[in-house]
Amino acid sequence: MIHTMERPQISQTAGTFERLKEEFAAVSAEFNQSPAMKRFASGQMGVSHYKEILKQVYFYTRENPQIQALASVHFRGSDRDLVRMFFKHAVSEIGHDKMALSDLASLGEDPAPIPNGNPLPATRALTAFVFYEIQFGNPIAYLGYLYFLEFLPTGSGGIYMRMLENLGVPTAMSFLQEHVSVDVQHNKLMERYAERIIQNEADYDAVVYAMRVTGQLYADMLAAALEQADNPKSWGIAHREVSRRPDSVSEDTDATEATDH
Repeated sequence: MIHTMERPQISQTAGTFERLKEEFAAVSAEFNQSPAMKRFASGQMGVSHYKEILKQVYFYTRENPQIQALASVHFRGSDRDLVRMFFKHAVSEIGHDKMALSDLASLGEDPAPIPNGNPLPATRALTAFVFYEIQFGNPIAYLGYLYFLEFLPTGSGGIYMRMLENLGVPTAMSFLQEHVSVDVQHNKLMERYAERIIQNEADYDAVVYAMRVTGQLYADMLAAALEQADNPKSWGIAHREVSRRPDSVSEDTDATEATDH
């Protein structure tokens, strides 16, 4: 578990984006010391664990374009100047969930039933948190969620890929490879978001809080995925997903398999 951190000493004269970079350095360092990441680094996991991680990556990633679009609903005043950019960014995220399914297929896993199952509770918590902050907290906090998810692969993705290679999965990393490269451009967008949308200390504090919580919840999700691989449990069928997908599997047992392995 990631413990509550003391805020690092950060220059108040630095630009907003520079301050966030320093905050993220502390958050990512703590994330990399989480139990799941220590297990990953020590090689105490196998392909079955990576498969379960990819399933959870699929579940939260498929929500991200719509979450980003939702955040823009709350833009007011000069925030609206960035709506077009925000939408383009959201559109660029569409289909990234399919990369996780493609990686699973490369590992010999049938990805077809996965969209019809429910995510692990920890994965649901990750997406539920950002939905809640956008709708009931400060919607600007969304930038903290986005910052963590996009700067993590550009900062540490190469290390994670080498760790995966040591597990014997060098041909099933399209999702990670994409985010190591594409998110570099998205990081540049983040600088513009930070300088234009974060207008006061209340906004800044909301973004930092969301960044920290996202790091905690992401570590929790990884730990839950490892536990799911070690001790499989069914989390049932996402009936609304199934009912609104004409080509979905029809047998309950097939859909249940989505989170059973």
